Amino acid sequence: MIRNLILLATACISLLAHGQTAQRDCAAHAITEQYLAQQGLSTDLLAALPHVNGRFRGGSYTVPVVVHVVYNTAAENVSDAAIMAMVNQMNQDYSETNSDVGTVRPAFSGVVANVGFNFCLAQIDPSGNATTGITRTQTSQTWFDPDSETNLMKEAQYGKTPWNTNQYLNIWVCDITSGAAGGFITVGYAYLPVGGVVGSGIDGLVIDYNYGLNAGDRTATHEIGHYFGLQHTFDDDGSCNNTDGFTDTPNTNSPTYSCSNTTLMKCGVLTQYENFMDYSNCSVMFTDQQANYMAGVLTGVRSGLLNNSACGSTSGYCIPTAATGTSDGDFINSVQLVTINNLNSGGTTAPAYTNFSASHSTDLTQGTQYTLTVQGGTYQPDHYTAWIDYDQDETFETSEKMTEVTSSAANQTMTFTFTVPASATLGGTRMRVRGVFHNTGEPTPNTDPCFAYAYGETEDYGITIQSATATGYCIPTSTSGTTDGDFINSVQLGSINNVNSGASAAPFYYDLSATHNTTLVLGSQYTLTVQGGTYQPDHFTAWIDFDQDETYEVSEKMSEIVSSAADQIMTFVFTVPANATIGATRMRVRGVFHDTGEPTPNTDPCYAYTYGETEDYGIVIDVNTGVNGFDPRSLQVFPNPAGSTVQLILPSDQFAFVELVDMQGRTVATFTSDTSVRTLDLLGISDGTYVLRILQGETVMTRSLVLNSGAH
Repeated sequence: MIRNLILLATACISLLAHGQTAQRDCAAHAITEQYLAQQGLSTDLLAALPHVNGRFRGGSYTVPVVVHVVYNTAAENVSDAAIMAMVNQMNQDYSETNSDVGTVRPAFSGVVANVGFNFCLAQIDPSGNATTGITRTQTSQTWFDPDSETNLMKEAQYGKTPWNTNQYLNIWVCDITSGAAGGFITVGYAYLPVGGVVGSGIDGLVIDYNYGLNAGDRTATHEIGHYFGLQHTFDDDGSCNNTDGFTDTPNTNSPTYSCSNTTLMKCGVLTQYENFMDYSNCSVMFTDQQANYMAGVLTGVRSGLLNNSACGSTSGYCIPTAATGTSDGDFINSVQLVTINNLNSGGTTAPAYTNFSASHSTDLTQGTQYTLTVQGGTYQPDHYTAWIDYDQDETFETSEKMTEVTSSAANQTMTFTFTVPASATLGGTRMRVRGVFHNTGEPTPNTDPCFAYAYGETEDYGITIQSATATGYCIPTSTSGTTDGDFINSVQLGSINNVNSGASAAPFYYDLSATHNTTLVLGSQYTLTVQGGTYQPDHFTAWIDFDQDETYEVSEKMSEIVSSAADQIMTFVFTVPANATIGATRMRVRGVFHDTGEPTPNTDPCYAYTYGETEDYGIVIDVNTGVNGFDPRSLQVFPNPAGSTVQLILPSDQFAFVELVDMQGRTVATFTSDTSVRTLDLLGISDGTYVLRILQGETVMTRSLVLNSGAH
């Protein structure tokens, strides 16, 4: 991918004195070249940005943020609420939860991406002390000229020096507009991760206090795109070149300011003015390729941001605080769910947070529907909702949230009907119930499980997830399945020979037990061979339900292999337990990608992984693989380990054919016998583990044999 990118990106807006329409413009090339020349660096911008390899799989990445307010007047000393609103807008835009994302035209709806970035105001400063993530510094500077004083607010004499720029996203909020002359003013800018910028004292964003923090403003969203390596979707030099390196952002030779012309064409193609990296007044989206590149930059040159626990403790549930709490009637009066019956516990003197998990808990069953009943307080309208931490990762994800109800009466009773996912992790976890008021500048319309809303109450309860009564094998689901190359191409075991069956259009689950099956013998060793798909790394493993209880226990699992190449062939050697239940059962083979937040490093047999395929096969456990044969349990092999010879005691003196097979399935030696006792000469055969395969009559018997030249 050719990356011809602007290194110092600025968002500029025209605010002419005679009421003309505001428009963005940018002189980033000139500013950037000046900066690079001052550093003695080449001004060639073509190969400046880091190269990103591979595809990054969604998930969620948390980035700690510190906002430095550098002010001269009281008006420039912006409120905490304004800063929180900015961060909330950033989080919506980078998680595809912004309320206006639905306005994307059909031509581009297929490439809209959830970047998966979560921004938090730091709770821990570089010295390990508690912080709000906001610093305030008064300056003698009446304003900062972006052209000549680009980084002056980042110096101690005139502003605030940055926190460790490898570990924090630094945002300076100050006046960069009031002294501007002419028709255009700069409302924000950011350095891209090139030319020694990452980790330096100038790394971060600068946002104007007045024009960059208005309600719904996307200045920070745009500049963070530059911070993570994106350039504008249009060519700053006015050509129709693909200057951002992406194929899902159409070539454009100029910025777009208005969205009134829905069929606007530039460079012969429909203009994607909805993109956050354009200048339009309706920017609402990033594309798949933009999201993938930003994830590559964050996990690459900016990975120090991910190695910082400044967003709070990495273990334990978040505990929300509240400036006013319940004192104005924003409380939870009752919570009822199965055996949880916490009635009339609310009041205007109740704590803003209570952990009831030790005293109020209940059991819930996988796949079962329940109704949670919550009674609100005396103030309305408040927002009420609840989450259950189904995957037990001590965070409350959007997928774990119930519906949200806004109260319209004092002491209103509200019900929330939900179904416990069949894939919910068994064991103890928590339910969080919140009743809060959404004040100006606070996250809305969707209540955040951790945000410190000024008014309201939060309660946690104990939940134990139990297994449903077995009614058949679990059938995993998958939202993306095999579409990205995460499939199983071949499975071979005994008479199972399902070869070249995989594809990116294959179903995410196959039940092949009726058409592909084989017989396994008690106590015998086998090799399962699996070929993976085109994507890597994926996790491959298999289970055989030896006790036939329609569940796949850990004890029934084979080894697990992480693929490192496309179409990789992997082998799994296993032994059928001597106490396995005789009769028909199943083998499950899975090839899945472990996305962020999904069970890892051990693949779960039932979990709905986002990417991958699952196949079930028929297995018959027997003491005999033939009919009218002998009882293979009477076969004896000794000594084992063996040296140069080994003795067989066969079930009868009928003619027998004996093969010695290595772990790659190759026949190393053959023998015959017409007596019930036979000594095999193994001299010259290398030490190692082998399988003896014996055919006598219609009975096939196998035994594992270890050769050790030092054995007697």
